[in-house]
Amino acid sequence: MKNWLIPTGLVVLVGVAVLGAGLGGAAPLPQEPIRESSTRVSVVCPAFQSATASVRVAAISTENPVRTSKLSTPQKSTESAGLALVENPGQPVRVSVRRSEMFGATIVSSAAGGPARGLAAASCLAPQAEHWFAGVDVTEAAQSDLVLVNLDATNAVVDLVAYGTGGRLSAPRGLTVDGNSVSTVSLGVIARREQPITLKVSTSQGRVAAFVRQVTWDGNNPFGADWVPTGLGPQVDQVIPGVPDGKGRRTLVVTNPGDRTADVKIDVLSATGLSELTGAQRVEVAPGVTKTVELSPGLAGVAAGLRLSSNYEVAAGLVADNGLPPSGLDTAAISAAPPVPGDAVWPLALGKTTTSVLQLVNPSATDATVKLTLTTGAKGTPKTTEVKISAWSSAQVPLPKADVTTIRIQTESTVVRGAVLATAALGAVKGLAVLDLIADETRVHQAVIVFDPSLG
Repeated sequence: MKNWLIPTGLVVLVGVAVLGAGLGGAAPLPQEPIRESSTRVSVVCPAFQSATASVRVAAISTENPVRTSKLSTPQKSTESAGLALVENPGQPVRVSVRRSEMFGATIVSSAAGGPARGLAAASCLAPQAEHWFAGVDVTEAAQSDLVLVNLDATNAVVDLVAYGTGGRLSAPRGLTVDGNSVSTVSLGVIARREQPITLKVSTSQGRVAAFVRQVTWDGNNPFGADWVPTGLGPQVDQVIPGVPDGKGRRTLVVTNPGDRTADVKIDVLSATGLSELTGAQRVEVAPGVTKTVELSPGLAGVAAGLRLSSNYEVAAGLVADNGLPPSGLDTAAISAAPPVPGDAVWPLALGKTTTSVLQLVNPSATDATVKLTLTTGAKGTPKTTEVKISAWSSAQVPLPKADVTTIRIQTESTVVRGAVLATAALGAVKGLAVLDLIADETRVHQAVIVFDPSLG
């Protein structure tokens, strides 16, 4: 997720007038100034229809009631004080609150079989003008879809750029997403590749929330389903938290969208401190190319965060799995993440049988401290602890097994990253999911104030 972005051509005059571009047949704009307390901010959760999976959207606000509604029926909304839980909505869900200091929303799915097999988690996103996905599976065995959600009243126009191991790949451009609608684009239109690719999604008009959902097949049997998280986009210094421990592949995906060769240095930030990967300390990435590097031999099954520093901007992500044969295999995609805000909250409906840990990564030369508050259920008693993360290292905190756990992090550090690593026994499958704790949806003071009659 990235900061809230002002759509092209939209001018907002706070305290004088609030203008929603191209509202078409909607109610006329109010003549009176809209008070800040009357505006709402929204994120969208990428729920989907499944006959075999449990799909749960969790949302919470620390101050104002949370309103949830299915995208197709925005007027049929449910308002909840505190924690809101939406079970198996079958379609993307809009989560909105009146302007609040802090709110958060996530989605978790789990299934022992069927096309949604495995454990998966994703953050709910605010619409924006650009998204980057590193680690998209476009092999012959993959079924990957790009889900585009437009929460605005006007149409959005979307362009795709794909980067493979051989350079730029042909990808659709000029895709129109109608206002207040969802559009699914099969990534089967991109030429098949044996290695993961990176996908840039940008809008030439309007803004969208974008999600990549991919299913890997073994013949007619699915053996892995996951969301590819949206990353930071090209950076010269970035951190990938949430590298899980244990066996399995740990494939780093690095893309250089520029026109000069990038020299990328890779550092490992584990509980024992800073280290380098044997044989993979540095990677050169040619212009316009995606390069993959297998890190599992050097990581040796250790949980860690990765710090990437380069002379030119690159986009990066990681693909991991549990190392089991297809009958028990599950995968997870992980992205480069921004620092956690000074105060942010994440509700997670992982369920009572899921084992999870919070990983905090400190990519700096100074020790960092966070105040961690965990609350189980809707009315649980918050439990607060202080967690110290030594310089150039990571720390892991076990999370309680609960139907829903709310994580609140408060810190003065401006560099700490966070992720939740989760595993669950789902029949023969050992489910694996990683959720990067990205929280731009909580920074509502940066949001564009747009009058939307459908929100009330």
